[in-house]
Amino acid sequence: MDLQFRTPTTNEEWDKYVLELANYSFLLSSARYKHIEESTQKAFRYLIFEKQKFIGVVTGAIDSIKIFGKYLECKHNPMLVEGLSDEYKGNLLREIFRKLNSIAVENNCFFVRVSPLILYDEIYDKVFLEFKAKKSPVHAQDALISQYFDMSKSEEELKHDMSSSTRNNINKLLKNDDISVRVVHNMSEFDTFANFYNQTKELKGYRGKSSESLRKELQDQEDKGMLYFVIGYYKEKPIAVWQNSVFGKYMHVYQAGSDVKFREKNIRITYLLFWESVKLAKELGIESLDLFGGMLPEGLEDNKNPWKGINDFKMSLGGHKVTCMHPRDIPLKQYYSLYLPYARFRVELKGHTINW
Repeated sequence: MDLQFRTPTTNEEWDKYVLELANYSFLLSSARYKHIEESTQKAFRYLIFEKQKFIGVVTGAIDSIKIFGKYLECKHNPMLVEGLSDEYKGNLLREIFRKLNSIAVENNCFFVRVSPLILYDEIYDKVFLEFKAKKSPVHAQDALISQYFDMSKSEEELKHDMSSSTRNNINKLLKNDDISVRVVHNMSEFDTFANFYNQTKELKGYRGKSSESLRKELQDQEDKGMLYFVIGYYKEKPIAVWQNSVFGKYMHVYQAGSDVKFREKNIRITYLLFWESVKLAKELGIESLDLFGGMLPEGLEDNKNPWKGINDFKMSLGGHKVTCMHPRDIPLKQYYSLYLPYARFRVELKGHTINW
Protein backbone atom coordinates (compact mmCIF):
# COMPACT_ATOMS: atom_id res chain seq x y z
CA MET A 1 0.00 0.00 0.00
CA ASP A 2 1.20 3.49 -0.84
CA LEU A 3 -0.22 5.19 2.25
CA GLN A 4 0.47 8.78 3.20
CA PHE A 5 -0.06 10.09 6.72
CA ARG A 6 -0.48 13.81 6.09
CA THR A 7 -0.45 16.42 8.81
CA PRO A 8 -3.26 18.90 7.95
CA THR A 9 -2.06 22.35 7.01
CA THR A 10 -5.02 24.07 8.74
CA ASN A 11 -7.75 23.27 11.25
CA GLU A 12 -10.30 23.91 8.52
CA GLU A 13 -8.71 21.21 6.34
CA TRP A 14 -8.82 18.73 9.22
CA ASP A 15 -12.47 19.42 10.03
CA LYS A 16 -13.45 19.24 6.37
CA TYR A 17 -12.16 15.69 6.02
CA VAL A 18 -13.48 14.49 9.39
CA LEU A 19 -16.96 15.69 8.40
CA GLU A 20 -16.75 13.53 5.27
CA LEU A 21 -16.75 10.41 7.44
CA ALA A 22 -20.02 8.57 8.05
CA ASN A 23 -19.51 8.63 11.81
CA TYR A 24 -17.53 10.91 14.11
CA SER A 25 -17.87 13.00 17.26
CA PHE A 26 -16.65 16.38 18.49
CA LEU A 27 -13.69 14.53 20.05
CA LEU A 28 -12.32 14.51 16.50
CA SER A 29 -12.84 18.25 15.96
CA SER A 30 -9.99 20.73 15.60
CA ALA A 31 -11.32 22.55 18.68
CA ARG A 32 -10.85 19.41 20.76
CA TYR A 33 -7.42 18.81 19.22
CA LYS A 34 -6.31 22.29 20.20
CA HIS A 35 -7.35 21.62 23.79
CA ILE A 36 -5.56 18.24 23.87
CA GLU A 37 -2.45 19.73 22.30
CA GLU A 38 -2.29 22.38 25.03
CA SER A 39 -2.94 20.03 27.94
CA THR A 40 -0.98 16.82 27.24
CA GLN A 41 2.62 15.83 26.75
CA LYS A 42 2.25 15.30 23.00
CA ALA A 43 -0.55 15.07 20.44
CA PHE A 44 -0.67 14.21 16.74
CA ARG A 45 -3.21 13.92 13.93
CA TYR A 46 -3.00 12.59 10.41
CA LEU A 47 -5.22 12.57 7.35
CA ILE A 48 -4.72 9.20 5.66
CA PHE A 49 -4.48 9.07 1.88
CA GLU A 50 -3.58 6.49 -0.72
CA LYS A 51 -2.26 8.55 -3.60
CA GLN A 52 -4.89 11.32 -3.80
CA LYS A 53 -7.74 9.34 -2.30
CA PHE A 54 -8.81 10.21 1.27
CA ILE A 55 -9.43 7.05 3.29
CA GLY A 56 -9.47 8.00 6.97
CA VAL A 57 -8.11 9.84 9.99
CA VAL A 58 -6.06 8.94 13.03
CA THR A 59 -5.29 11.17 15.99
CA GLY A 60 -3.95 10.56 19.46
CA ALA A 61 -2.15 11.85 22.50
CA ILE A 62 0.49 10.67 24.93
CA ASP A 63 -0.77 10.38 28.50
CA SER A 64 0.60 8.72 31.60
CA ILE A 65 -0.47 6.43 34.43
CA LYS A 66 1.08 6.73 37.86
CA ILE A 67 3.45 3.86 38.69
CA PHE A 68 3.41 2.46 35.15
CA GLY A 69 4.36 5.31 32.83
CA LYS A 70 3.28 6.67 29.46
CA TYR A 71 0.78 5.31 26.96
CA LEU A 72 -0.68 6.44 23.64
CA GLU A 73 -4.45 6.82 23.36
CA CYS A 74 -6.64 7.28 20.28
CA LYS A 75 -10.17 8.28 21.31
CA HIS A 76 -12.99 7.69 18.80
CA ASN A 77 -10.49 6.67 16.12
CA PRO A 78 -8.97 5.60 13.77
CA MET A 79 -11.98 6.17 11.54
CA LEU A 80 -12.14 5.06 7.91
CA VAL A 81 -14.35 5.97 4.97
CA GLU A 82 -17.13 3.56 4.08
CA GLY A 83 -17.11 1.11 1.18
CA LEU A 84 -13.64 -0.40 1.66
CA SER A 85 -13.25 -4.11 0.92
CA ASP A 86 -12.45 -6.38 3.86
CA GLU A 87 -8.99 -7.17 2.49
CA TYR A 88 -8.17 -3.53 1.87
CA LYS A 89 -9.47 -2.47 5.28
CA GLY A 90 -7.42 -5.17 7.00
CA ASN A 91 -4.21 -4.08 5.26
CA LEU A 92 -5.00 -0.44 5.99
CA LEU A 93 -5.51 -1.12 9.71
CA ARG A 94 -2.23 -3.03 9.88
CA GLU A 95 -0.40 -0.01 8.49
CA ILE A 96 -2.18 2.33 10.90
CA PHE A 97 -1.38 0.16 13.93
CA ARG A 98 2.26 -0.05 12.87
CA LYS A 99 2.32 3.73 12.64
CA LEU A 100 0.79 4.04 16.13
CA ASN A 101 3.22 1.51 17.58
CA SER A 102 6.11 3.45 16.09
CA ILE A 103 4.93 6.72 17.64
CA ALA A 104 4.40 4.97 20.99
CA VAL A 105 7.86 3.40 20.99
CA GLU A 106 9.46 6.76 20.14
CA ASN A 107 7.74 8.21 23.22
CA ASN A 108 8.58 5.30 25.54
CA CYS A 109 4.94 4.19 25.95
CA PHE A 110 4.09 0.79 27.39
CA PHE A 111 0.90 0.31 25.37
CA VAL A 112 -1.34 1.82 22.69
CA ARG A 113 -5.09 2.20 23.39
CA VAL A 114 -7.41 2.33 20.39
CA SER A 115 -11.12 3.24 20.74
CA PRO A 116 -12.77 3.53 17.32
CA LEU A 117 -16.31 4.91 17.28
CA ILE A 118 -17.73 1.89 15.45
CA LEU A 119 -19.96 -1.08 16.12
CA TYR A 120 -18.26 -4.45 16.49
CA ASP A 121 -16.24 -5.11 13.33
CA GLU A 122 -14.74 -8.51 12.49
CA ILE A 123 -11.90 -7.00 10.46
CA TYR A 124 -10.84 -4.70 13.29
CA ASP A 125 -11.07 -7.65 15.68
CA LYS A 126 -8.97 -9.87 13.44
CA VAL A 127 -6.21 -7.27 13.07
CA PHE A 128 -6.29 -6.50 16.79
CA LEU A 129 -5.63 -10.19 17.48
CA GLU A 130 -2.68 -10.13 15.07
CA PHE A 131 -1.19 -7.33 17.17
CA LYS A 132 -1.88 -9.33 20.37
CA ALA A 133 -4.27 -6.63 21.58
CA LYS A 134 -6.19 -7.05 24.82
CA LYS A 135 -9.61 -5.69 25.73
CA SER A 136 -8.91 -2.47 27.59
CA PRO A 137 -9.59 -2.70 31.34
CA VAL A 138 -12.03 0.22 31.26
CA HIS A 139 -15.74 0.77 31.76
CA ALA A 140 -17.82 2.31 28.98
CA GLN A 141 -16.13 5.71 29.17
CA ASP A 142 -15.91 8.40 26.48
CA ALA A 143 -19.49 7.71 25.33
CA LEU A 144 -18.66 4.33 23.79
CA ILE A 145 -22.14 3.32 24.97
CA SER A 146 -24.52 6.19 24.40
CA GLN A 147 -28.14 7.14 23.76
CA TYR A 148 -28.87 8.70 20.36
CA PHE A 149 -31.97 10.50 19.09
CA ASP A 150 -32.99 10.79 15.43
CA MET A 151 -33.75 14.46 14.79
CA SER A 152 -35.55 13.69 11.55
CA LYS A 153 -38.45 12.51 13.73
CA SER A 154 -41.17 14.99 14.58
CA GLU A 155 -41.59 16.32 18.11
CA GLU A 156 -44.73 14.18 18.43
CA GLU A 157 -42.79 11.05 17.43
CA LEU A 158 -39.98 11.84 19.84
CA LYS A 159 -42.43 12.32 22.70
CA HIS A 160 -44.15 9.07 21.77
CA ASP A 161 -40.84 7.23 22.20
CA MET A 162 -40.50 8.43 25.80
CA SER A 163 -41.79 6.63 28.87
CA SER A 164 -45.20 7.94 29.95
CA SER A 165 -43.80 9.38 33.19
CA THR A 166 -41.10 11.30 31.30
CA ARG A 167 -43.66 12.66 28.85
CA ASN A 168 -45.89 13.74 31.74
CA ASN A 169 -42.97 15.41 33.53
CA ILE A 170 -42.10 17.44 30.43
CA ASN A 171 -45.70 18.49 29.83
CA LYS A 172 -46.04 19.54 33.49
CA LEU A 173 -42.83 21.59 33.36
CA LEU A 174 -43.91 23.32 30.14
CA LYS A 175 -47.08 24.52 31.89
CA ASN A 176 -45.27 25.79 35.01
CA ASP A 177 -44.94 29.59 34.83
CA ASP A 178 -42.14 29.51 37.42
CA ILE A 179 -39.96 27.47 35.05
CA SER A 180 -38.07 28.89 32.07
CA VAL A 181 -35.18 27.85 29.86
CA ARG A 182 -32.60 29.98 28.09
CA VAL A 183 -30.08 28.96 25.42
CA VAL A 184 -26.73 30.78 25.43
CA HIS A 185 -24.33 30.47 22.48
CA ASN A 186 -21.21 31.86 24.22
CA MET A 187 -19.16 31.67 27.42
CA SER A 188 -21.09 34.38 29.29
CA GLU A 189 -22.73 31.80 31.60
CA PHE A 190 -19.65 29.66 32.13
CA ASP A 191 -19.33 30.58 35.82
CA THR A 192 -22.93 29.49 36.46
CA PHE A 193 -22.24 26.22 34.68
CA ALA A 194 -18.93 25.67 36.50
CA ASN A 195 -20.56 26.27 39.88
CA PHE A 196 -23.23 23.64 39.22
CA TYR A 197 -20.75 21.25 37.62
CA ASN A 198 -18.49 21.39 40.68
CA GLN A 199 -21.43 20.95 43.04
CA THR A 200 -22.55 17.86 41.12
CA LYS A 201 -19.00 16.51 40.95
CA GLU A 202 -18.61 16.81 44.72
CA LEU A 203 -22.03 15.27 45.40
CA LYS A 204 -21.38 12.27 43.13
CA GLY A 205 -17.81 11.84 44.35
CA TYR A 206 -16.07 11.68 40.96
CA ARG A 207 -12.93 13.49 39.88
CA GLY A 208 -14.13 15.08 36.66
CA LYS A 209 -12.37 18.03 35.06
CA SER A 210 -11.11 21.17 36.76
CA SER A 211 -12.96 24.44 36.12
CA GLU A 212 -9.86 25.91 34.49
CA SER A 213 -9.49 22.96 32.11
CA LEU A 214 -13.16 23.18 31.17
CA ARG A 215 -12.90 26.94 30.66
CA LYS A 216 -10.07 26.49 28.16
CA GLU A 217 -11.77 23.61 26.37
CA LEU A 218 -15.13 25.33 26.06
CA GLN A 219 -13.50 28.58 24.98
CA ASP A 220 -12.00 26.65 22.06
CA GLN A 221 -15.50 25.37 21.26
CA GLU A 222 -16.95 28.89 21.42
CA ASP A 223 -14.27 30.07 18.99
CA LYS A 224 -15.54 27.44 16.52
CA GLY A 225 -19.23 28.20 17.11
CA MET A 226 -19.76 24.77 18.68
CA LEU A 227 -20.76 25.79 22.21
CA TYR A 228 -24.28 25.98 23.63
CA PHE A 229 -25.46 26.23 27.24
CA VAL A 230 -29.07 25.22 27.93
CA ILE A 231 -29.96 26.77 31.30
CA GLY A 232 -33.00 26.00 33.43
CA TYR A 233 -34.45 28.64 35.78
CA TYR A 234 -36.88 28.54 38.69
CA LYS A 235 -38.41 31.93 39.45
CA GLU A 236 -35.66 33.57 37.35
CA LYS A 237 -32.90 31.84 39.33
CA PRO A 238 -30.67 29.32 37.49
CA ILE A 239 -30.89 25.79 38.89
CA ALA A 240 -29.33 23.53 36.21
CA VAL A 241 -27.25 23.68 33.03
CA TRP A 242 -26.55 21.34 30.12
CA GLN A 243 -23.51 22.11 27.98
CA ASN A 244 -24.01 20.94 24.40
CA SER A 245 -21.27 20.64 21.76
CA VAL A 246 -22.24 20.85 18.09
CA PHE A 247 -19.99 19.36 15.42
CA GLY A 248 -21.22 18.58 11.93
CA LYS A 249 -24.43 16.56 12.00
CA TYR A 250 -24.20 15.83 15.72
CA MET A 251 -25.07 17.60 18.94
CA HIS A 252 -23.45 16.00 22.01
CA VAL A 253 -24.60 16.70 25.58
CA TYR A 254 -21.04 16.86 26.84
CA GLN A 255 -21.28 18.23 30.41
CA ALA A 256 -24.00 19.05 32.91
CA GLY A 257 -24.53 20.29 36.44
CA SER A 258 -27.25 21.41 38.80
CA ASP A 259 -27.74 23.32 42.03
CA VAL A 260 -27.67 20.44 44.53
CA LYS A 261 -29.18 22.70 47.21
CA PHE A 262 -32.34 23.25 45.17
CA ARG A 263 -35.07 21.25 46.90
CA GLU A 264 -38.35 22.42 45.37
CA LYS A 265 -40.63 19.39 45.03
CA ASN A 266 -41.57 18.02 41.62
CA ILE A 267 -39.24 20.34 39.68
CA ARG A 268 -37.35 17.80 37.59
CA ILE A 269 -35.73 20.36 35.38
CA THR A 270 -33.41 17.91 33.59
CA TYR A 271 -36.35 16.55 31.61
CA LEU A 272 -37.03 20.03 30.26
CA LEU A 273 -33.33 20.64 29.51
CA PHE A 274 -33.43 17.53 27.34
CA TRP A 275 -36.54 18.71 25.54
CA GLU A 276 -35.10 22.17 24.92
CA SER A 277 -31.93 20.51 23.61
CA VAL A 278 -34.09 18.54 21.20
CA LYS A 279 -35.75 21.72 19.96
CA LEU A 280 -32.36 23.44 19.64
CA ALA A 281 -30.98 20.51 17.64
CA LYS A 282 -33.94 20.61 15.27
CA GLU A 283 -33.59 24.38 14.90
CA LEU A 284 -29.90 23.97 13.97
CA GLY A 285 -30.61 21.19 11.46
CA ILE A 286 -28.80 18.57 13.51
CA GLU A 287 -29.30 14.97 12.39
CA SER A 288 -28.53 13.19 15.65
CA LEU A 289 -28.59 14.19 19.33
CA ASP A 290 -26.14 12.20 21.46
CA LEU A 291 -26.43 12.18 25.27
CA PHE A 292 -22.72 11.29 25.35
CA GLY A 293 -22.35 8.28 27.58
CA GLY A 294 -23.29 7.51 31.15
CA MET A 295 -24.95 4.31 29.91
CA LEU A 296 -24.73 0.72 31.10
CA PRO A 297 -24.09 -2.31 28.87
CA GLU A 298 -27.08 -4.16 27.46
CA GLY A 299 -28.37 -6.72 29.95
CA LEU A 300 -26.65 -5.09 32.94
CA GLU A 301 -29.04 -2.18 33.47
CA ASP A 302 -30.50 -3.78 36.62
CA ASN A 303 -27.18 -4.34 38.35
CA LYS A 304 -25.88 -2.06 41.05
CA ASN A 305 -23.69 0.48 39.32
CA PRO A 306 -22.80 4.16 39.89
CA TRP A 307 -24.38 4.97 36.54
CA LYS A 308 -27.69 3.15 37.07
CA GLY A 309 -29.65 6.32 37.85
CA ILE A 310 -28.35 8.30 34.87
CA ASN A 311 -28.73 5.25 32.60
CA ASP A 312 -32.38 4.83 33.59
CA PHE A 313 -33.05 8.56 33.13
CA LYS A 314 -31.56 8.61 29.64
CA MET A 315 -33.37 5.45 28.56
CA SER A 316 -36.68 6.95 29.74
CA LEU A 317 -36.19 9.75 27.20
CA GLY A 318 -36.50 7.36 24.27
CA GLY A 319 -33.97 7.18 21.47
CA HIS A 320 -31.79 4.12 20.99
CA LYS A 321 -28.71 2.81 22.73
CA VAL A 322 -25.56 2.41 20.62
CA THR A 323 -22.76 0.20 21.90
CA CYS A 324 -19.43 0.74 20.17
CA MET A 325 -16.61 -1.75 19.92
CA HIS A 326 -14.72 -2.29 23.17
CA PRO A 327 -11.38 -0.40 23.20
CA ARG A 328 -8.25 -2.47 22.69
CA ASP A 329 -4.77 -2.14 24.18
CA ILE A 330 -1.74 -3.14 22.14
CA PRO A 331 0.97 -4.01 24.74
CA LEU A 332 4.48 -2.80 23.99
CA LYS A 333 6.29 -3.70 27.20
CA GLN A 334 6.15 -6.85 29.29
CA TYR A 335 4.95 -5.11 32.42
CA TYR A 336 1.62 -4.39 30.71
CA SER A 337 0.70 -7.82 32.15
CA LEU A 338 1.02 -6.26 35.64
CA TYR A 339 -0.98 -3.17 34.69
CA LEU A 340 -3.93 -5.18 33.30
CA PRO A 341 -5.18 -6.75 36.60
CA TYR A 342 -4.35 -3.55 38.50
CA ALA A 343 -6.52 -1.44 36.18
CA ARG A 344 -9.32 -4.01 36.18
CA PHE A 345 -9.35 -4.04 39.99
CA ARG A 346 -9.57 -0.24 40.19
CA VAL A 347 -12.53 -0.11 37.79
CA GLU A 348 -14.43 -2.88 39.58
CA LEU A 349 -13.66 -1.34 42.99
CA LYS A 350 -15.69 1.70 41.89
CA GLY A 351 -18.67 -0.50 41.01
CA HIS A 352 -18.21 -0.46 37.22
CA THR A 353 -17.71 -3.37 34.86
CA ILE A 354 -15.15 -3.86 32.11
CA ASN A 355 -17.22 -6.62 30.51
CA TRP A 356 -19.26 -5.07 27.72
